[in-house]
Amino acid sequence: MRRIERVNLANINIATLPLPQSGERLIHDSEAPGLALRLRASGTRTWITLATQDGKTIRRTLGNAATLPASLARSLKPHHSESEAHGRATPYSTAATVREVLAGYLAFGNKGRWKASTGKMMEAVARLHVLPALGDRTVRSVGQADVILWHDDLRRRTTSARMALSTLSGMMRYAEDHGLRDPGSNPCRNLRKKASSTRGSHLPPASIRRLWQTLDHLQSNMPDACDLVRLLLLTGARKGELLNLTWDRIEGVRAVLEQSKTGPRTIWLNAPARTLLDERRPTAGTGFVFPSPRGSGPRASVDRDWTAIREAAGLPPLRLHDLRHHYAAVGVSNGVDLKVVGALLGHHDIDSTLTYAHLATSALVKSAGRVSGLIGRAITSEKRPRSATARPRADRPVVVASNKGEMHHA
Repeated sequence: MRRIERVNLANINIATLPLPQSGERLIHDSEAPGLALRLRASGTRTWITLATQDGKTIRRTLGNAATLPASLARSLKPHHSESEAHGRATPYSTAATVREVLAGYLAFGNKGRWKASTGKMMEAVARLHVLPALGDRTVRSVGQADVILWHDDLRRRTTSARMALSTLSGMMRYAEDHGLRDPGSNPCRNLRKKASSTRGSHLPPASIRRLWQTLDHLQSNMPDACDLVRLLLLTGARKGELLNLTWDRIEGVRAVLEQSKTGPRTIWLNAPARTLLDERRPTAGTGFVFPSPRGSGPRASVDRDWTAIREAAGLPPLRLHDLRHHYAAVGVSNGVDLKVVGALLGHHDIDSTLTYAHLATSALVKSAGRVSGLIGRAITSEKRPRSATARPRADRPVVVASNKGEMHHA
């Protein structure tokens, strides 16, 4: 009989466990009977539960061990009960709490998915605002009414309400991915909106022309700020992504970021953006595209310069981040697919891009109108007969046929 391998799986690095040469290898958790780690020669590492039913072993998959911590996997395994003792398999436990799943979600995100500063902020809002109100609730029991009441109360007390809602929403998507909630049941869906925002609108063409002319006029006085504004308009990148960009991350038509607000992502560079960067590129050495005037780090801010640029261009009170919204809105309103726009902006999920959906609808309506107009004109127009007495154009030779069928010029 094969010896059962039992290990406290919470105390080891699962990623370092050797894979079998062929087939699979099971490692049972010594602290949670019925829970095991399945290693396959293909490279997968998966949490599974084992129970007996009518003398047969029933296996159920819990999730990917690379993203599901051992502590959370233990909470998801079936409870031992009298029915199990009599050989009947029990269903998955639905008792996983927000506190337990949130810990797994934050651990998952902090493994390179988010910037360190983003992870710290999410941990703080979770500790201060999510866990006190919802931490002991089971993940499956939290409904949209609960979230609305919690968020409305939070908005009256703190400016961190939106980040707290975003953190809870991400955790609920994580719960869906691991079978703790039904797919598409995120109770935070459609609630992640600011009270007021310029997202989903774009500046008039005349305003953009004035802004670009102002940048040309002020280029010699504030070159970093002017170049940053141009790149924001041309790429839709975040201000922090460009300020912290280093030359060694630029590879031809792209800038590959190891870290951004939503983890690793690519900024796509069109021809004008590449030309601008080529003009800024130093003749020797590497470093930041926007180096600090003092020290060896990146430039921290251009907010004061942006205020001067905006006022000189006669623009309303806009943030630099609103230029990112303008980039997205122009794309969507001109028929670029929402998923493509989301990829260009580095959005982690489609919910963030759906804010611009009304512009996509408008673009479709305009396109439908143009298509129907072309069809209508084709149906109603009549081909004019050529007049028999019409003279040929003097500058074009006329080809006629002789009686012998030969072709010659008249």
